[in-house]
Amino acid sequence: MEKKTSLSTMILFIVLFLASLSANLKAQKVNPAIDFSGYKKIQVKPSEADPSVKNWDSAHIVFYDKAIKNNKVLLWLTGTKGSTVHVPQSFLKTALEQGYRVIALSFISTPGVSQVCKGDYLNQNIDCAAEFRRKRIYGDNTFLPIPDQYQDAIIPRLTELLQYLSKNDKEGVWSQYLDHNTGKPVWSKIAIAGQSQGGGMAEFIAQHESVARIISFSGGWDYSNSKTKKIAGWYSQKLVTSPQNVFATYHVKEVASTELAEICKTLHIPAENVFALDQSIVQNTNMRTPPNPYHVEGIKNPVYQPIWIKMLGSGL
Repeated sequence: MEKKTSLSTMILFIVLFLASLSANLKAQKVNPAIDFSGYKKIQVKPSEADPSVKNWDSAHIVFYDKAIKNNKVLLWLTGTKGSTVHVPQSFLKTALEQGYRVIALSFISTPGVSQVCKGDYLNQNIDCAAEFRRKRIYGDNTFLPIPDQYQDAIIPRLTELLQYLSKNDKEGVWSQYLDHNTGKPVWSKIAIAGQSQGGGMAEFIAQHESVARIISFSGGWDYSNSKTKKIAGWYSQKLVTSPQNVFATYHVKEVASTELAEICKTLHIPAENVFALDQSIVQNTNMRTPPNPYHVEGIKNPVYQPIWIKMLGSGL
């Protein structure tokens, strides 16, 4: 009888162990540990590159393969409230594998457009969203509702970072990404990817610069009227970047899927470059489900890696 009990206990232990192992393997599949050890990593605070920076000084993060000398840069722009503390590791690792260098840029990400351009303020200023994005990207206009200064804007920060890297990381040959006559970024060697607010910033830049490639993950939905929910007028402006090099995704179940589909058409993004995602959501039992959980699926869920590769193309 004692042997029988002992055997039963052993079998139960093995069953529980295998169940635990299976659960751990599933968890690893959903949240894989991403290995960047084969790439050079540089962290630079915006104030190191530009001493005039006083706000939002979390570090820019740079990854690249030292063996590749003449590849493109993928500039990553986060969504509202995001920072470089948490970056989409699976997507950025995929970009590196496609031959890109990666720059995760630190810039002021809060408040977002939807938190400022709303209600009566939006109804009285139908160009609010365009003015907001211009201020946060270029920093060369007056837009009082946000405190961003010129040195806080996306393109000034990118330019200062490239200049800093050119001086302090000689083996990276970063000067190739700066125009020697103007000191501005060489956009033909830079692709931009962003999520939510960052995706909208990428789309806005595509209307003003001829960028190598644009990838927008659920790239924000700006309105020109809070009552009618009419999309903002800036989306109708012609792209300077070739439409063939502009890509977008959104999930069919996210809150603003209808608006995001309309925006893609208004921007004249080719239908084959727009991906309406529909896979099941990545569940995280350890965290409370956010109010719009499908909004981050395009950049978060590794099931979409084949789509990431198609949008990224080659960084070489």
